[in-house]
Amino acid sequence: GPLHKNTAAYYNTLKKHNITLVKMVQMTPGDQAMVKAIPGNDQCCDCGMKNPQWASVSFGTVFCLDCSGVHRSLGVHISFVRSIAMDSWTPEQLTLMKLGGNQNCTSYLSSKGILPSTPIKQKYESDVAQLYKLCLKARAEGRPEPTVLPPPKNRSAYVPSNNSGGGRPMTSISSHHSTNGGNKVEDPNGMERLTGESDEQYIARQTRLREEAKARMAAKFGGGGGGMGGVGSGGGGGG
Repeated sequence: GPLHKNTAAYYNTLKKHNITLVKMVQMTPGDQAMVKAIPGNDQCCDCGMKNPQWASVSFGTVFCLDCSGVHRSLGVHISFVRSIAMDSWTPEQLTLMKLGGNQNCTSYLSSKGILPSTPIKQKYESDVAQLYKLCLKARAEGRPEPTVLPPPKNRSAYVPSNNSGGGRPMTSISSHHSTNGGNKVEDPNGMERLTGESDEQYIARQTRLREEAKARMAAKFGGGGGGMGGVGSGGGGGG
């Protein structure tokens, strides 16, 4: 049927652009046990219900079905929700879960004035939570953890200026270009899907980021990354 035809075309496109699919697998029973054994993960991060089955990759936390619905409603740029048992996971997402944990997240937020009883929307849309998300990502990637959020370009666009006619917010132009709106809460270098990003764009971006990370590691530690620079560098300027 047409589905198979489209699938074949999709894989051919991936092949043509030297794109390898991100390996996504369900958590093994061992991984599930490890995630559930992390301090605080025996109960929902947000309401305390026992045996939570859902997770936010963004915050490395676990929560119950009801709270997972609220997390989903915030959008993937705030909280990227997965089922611990039913969904497939990338190795990077698993790393975030293993380095996170409910207790780590709650302690960090509480230390900066965001109490566990704060409603989910206010809690996770706060600057404190967004900074924690960046800290967790940095920890997973072996980078220094940031101490402040990057400057919010789109928010500063609200500042009235003398020549723009009343300080109209200038977000509508940049927000459609997810790769340019890098200082929105969305992170073009992150694992979370950007607004409006297709499967193909998401996979291509993840592949590029992994190749760049590999190249950085090879440059830093040596170790035979010689053949990598050739990918995509000799292929003419077809447009």
